[in-house]
Amino acid sequence: MRAPGLRFHLPRFTLRRRSTEAEQLVESPSAQLQEFLVRLGSALLAIGTASRDIQGTLKRVATALGSPRATLIVFPTLIFVGLPGEAQTRFDVAEAAGGEVRFDRAAHVYAVVDRALAGEITAAQGIDALDAIASARPRFNRLVRIVGHGFASAGVALVLLGAETTSMLYAFTLGMLVGAAKLFVRPGTYAAILLPVATAFVLSLIVFLLGRTVLFDEPLQVLVPPLVTLLPGAVLTTGIQELATGDMVAGSSRLVSGIAQLGFLAIGILAALQITGVPASMALLSTQPPLGAIQPWLGVLLFSAGIFLYYCGPKRSLYFLTLVLLVAYGGQLVGAFVMGNVFSGFFGAFALTVLAYLVQSVRGAPPAVVCFLPAFWLLVPGATGLIRLTQTATGVDFDAGSIPNVLGSIVSIALGVLVGTALYRQLYTIAPSRWGLRLV
Repeated sequence: MRAPGLRFHLPRFTLRRRSTEAEQLVESPSAQLQEFLVRLGSALLAIGTASRDIQGTLKRVATALGSPRATLIVFPTLIFVGLPGEAQTRFDVAEAAGGEVRFDRAAHVYAVVDRALAGEITAAQGIDALDAIASARPRFNRLVRIVGHGFASAGVALVLLGAETTSMLYAFTLGMLVGAAKLFVRPGTYAAILLPVATAFVLSLIVFLLGRTVLFDEPLQVLVPPLVTLLPGAVLTTGIQELATGDMVAGSSRLVSGIAQLGFLAIGILAALQITGVPASMALLSTQPPLGAIQPWLGVLLFSAGIFLYYCGPKRSLYFLTLVLLVAYGGQLVGAFVMGNVFSGFFGAFALTVLAYLVQSVRGAPPAVVCFLPAFWLLVPGATGLIRLTQTATGVDFDAGSIPNVLGSIVSIALGVLVGTALYRQLYTIAPSRWGLRLV
């Protein structure tokens, strides 16, 4: 007789993959669909979304609203939309409303995308929603935003340059001046076009003249942080990312634009250096904070709060923004320990990409693009590229490998974004639909 025993039944696990294609929710497109797609694409361009991501998003929206055969061409500042049966192809030029990306506006634009994909709004209602978003006032007034820009500047001084308390206070003050200039200059004017180089020149004059009185030991600790929101780190990285995915036109234009913007900032600094006569060896030397110090982590918190205020972050987005920035900076430190500074950005970019895409599905969290922009300023290409470019131009601390190293860091960050995006898309296909993940 067989002795009774316990029987274990393991549950069967079936891995089901979701399709990344949108479901057609409307039988035929409305007359306003073409205009809605153009306006939506322009809004996504204006908030800094990559061209390939916009094209995928618009394709899914067109499919959901009844036109799966829509033809879409997206460039960094221009979008073309053609629909079967329409007599002409519509196009629009994208320009950031108010001169800069506002995070509250970005969140509302992506909310329109989500509602369109779910079939909750028609094309006409989507156009009305985009009009309301464009005319909405910022969450915070100018004074709060200016103070926020000062906090962001002080935070960068701690994170990237290890500034002392006195230098951090100077960076805070000059950061407020830059924030005020950016808010009061009217977008689309020649003043707005010349703002980066003019700001770099005026700030450099102030810093180098004060530096002659030995108010601070390292002028770069005071000069570079206020310019952080003018640095093209995200533009350069997105350009490399688009080139890697085969989007040659968008990638090349972004890359050239970013390099030109970095060069303009450097020219402003060098011009002020020549006028003041301050020795470059004193003005352009910089040191880095020790690895693992508490000081940079406090800087990340301060930077996050400042960015939240200046760019009018949505409600409750500060917590998620801070989390993503801490993870991005921590990933970069791990990468520097494992593979050196040149490839450290890969780890930071990979971590922030996966986390930003995951948390955007949480109630109250901002869209991933809101977290990407400030995170790129904390990574290598922006401030470090500007410092190395000006140092190389004057022969200070010259290193023949410094510029290739900066380019290598940009490529490593772009690869981190690509790998992180690919991983997230795989997670999306196997995650249950109740998780509400947003496809990118």
